[in-house]
Amino acid sequence: MAGITVNPVQTTNALGSFSANSMGFVQGVLLDDPVTRFKLNQGIVGLAVTTPMWGGEGITESLITGGSEAAEIMSVLTLASSQANLTGFTVFNQATAMVQSAQSPVPLAAASMAIDFVRFGSGAHIVVACSNAVATAFLGGAINVALYWDYTNQVLLNAPGGTAIAAKVLDVNVGNSMIVSYNSGTGFATWTRTGSTAVIEI
Repeated sequence: MAGITVNPVQTTNALGSFSANSMGFVQGVLLDDPVTRFKLNQGIVGLAVTTPMWGGEGITESLITGGSEAAEIMSVLTLASSQANLTGFTVFNQATAMVQSAQSPVPLAAASMAIDFVRFGSGAHIVVACSNAVATAFLGGAINVALYWDYTNQVLLNAPGGTAIAAKVLDVNVGNSMIVSYNSGTGFATWTRTGSTAVIEI
């Protein structure tokens, strides 16, 4: 008599989700927290910004420019260039208006489009990209270590690359997280699924 063999405890991963296991983070995500869930803000990408923005980037926030931006807009966002003007980080949460496609699956916001963000001092826990070496250096270490932000590559550093930022590391993942890879030639942003990330509190 024919039978069917079934392994009731076998576990598989969806193709392209994560690599060896599902223990990882996604760059630019504001982690769920009942205390900080209402700290999410929305602004628009500044008109002078020349490349799209996505979650997990360090930003500077400014008021609208009279005559060129609508009065109801609360904040205009551009990429921060130094610790002096770093005011928060963009996130993907509730990013219903950002653009993505089969060729460019990472949600993107162009100039004048809406993008969500969280400010320093909010206590928000967000995921940012870092190198494998930086993530490994944080493993087993204290949370109150000096952190630095690379304003050119938009990644977290553990060695001076400028002035230390007011944040602390809560968790890290080495080599099994989704981080953004942007191609300036095509304008496409894709996911690197073997990246490293850190969860920071800002």
